[in-house]
Amino acid sequence: MADNDNQGDMGAEALASAPLGRRAVMGRMAALSVVPAVAGSGIFGFAASAAAATDAGLNARHLRYAVRGGKIIDGYFAAPQGKANLGVVVVLHGEAGFDAKAEETARRYANAGYYAIAPDLRATFKGSNHGAMVAEMIETAPGLKRLARGNGKVSLVSA
Repeated sequence: MADNDNQGDMGAEALASAPLGRRAVMGRMAALSVVPAVAGSGIFGFAASAAAATDAGLNARHLRYAVRGGKIIDGYFAAPQGKANLGVVVVLHGEAGFDAKAEETARRYANAGYYAIAPDLRATFKGSNHGAMVAEMIETAPGLKRLARGNGKVSLVSA
């Protein structure tokens, strides 16, 4: 079976539905074992803060997640417990900064069956221009297609 990891100029839909070869899968599994050392302790590269989920059916907390290329996303991650093959929804906060509204929006998407991420743009991109930080998140979002519980589809929404 051919290794389909060199899919550089493919469109988003084609990339999401492209088959993965054995080498690509094994390489990604090996990368998952290294990510905790980069992003902190925890399963699949997540380093949890003291924040706890308020919804019993959700795994939700503030985390740091290492994306391909060394970028680390700081933010609020929420997903239904025990579910896999989830669409990923990135909830972008407003110009005022990361707030409870972004977390609540992420929880609503998680309760609806999505893997929701509300990144703290200022902590992740160390910037002051909201538009530039949103543009950087849009560039980073394709790296979230490879989340362990995700299905390869990533959407961005506003809080």
